[in-house]
Amino acid sequence: MSKAKSKKKKKIPKIKEKMIDKGALKSLNKYYTFAKVLLALSPFAGLMYLSMQSARVGLSMPEAIQSNPKLTILFLTSMINPFIAYLLIFIQKKIDQDDVEYAVTNLVMFMVAELLLQNIVYVMLFGFILYKTLKVYNVTLKESFEKKINNKFLMTISGSLVVICLAGICLFANIRINI
Repeated sequence: MSKAKSKKKKKIPKIKEKMIDKGALKSLNKYYTFAKVLLALSPFAGLMYLSMQSARVGLSMPEAIQSNPKLTILFLTSMINPFIAYLLIFIQKKIDQDDVEYAVTNLVMFMVAELLLQNIVYVMLFGFILYKTLKVYNVTLKESFEKKINNKFLMTISGSLVVICLAGICLFANIRINI
């Protein structure tokens, strides 16, 4: 009988329960929402600036974009940000599915993209959101990247890679114009 009892009492691995403060989670969701709204509104700010610049030169907006490469780059960079806002929606869905590492890796990649775009405000915004995400879910950058590198890394950062490629093109064009 003792053998039967010992077979039934197998060790069950203890799952590391993460206690998440509901208030901190609600605050983090507000930061994500604020970032999505700000990123979605950036094309309108860019278009307003383009409109003012084209009026100053006395051209229509499409003519000003075609004639001035700096305005073309400004137009392109302002149009990248709504795509990042769209990707933030997926990041929040992945967080809800307990894949915080997905969010962490992509937020780092967004920071790299915004550095390439020379948008310091967005770099700071993503840095702050990354810090809050790491703090709320009690994970580290190192363990997030280690987990994702071993598990479909390119699939995880595919959207971010598109953003980085577009940002790299804009940076290259900006460097070429300023030479």
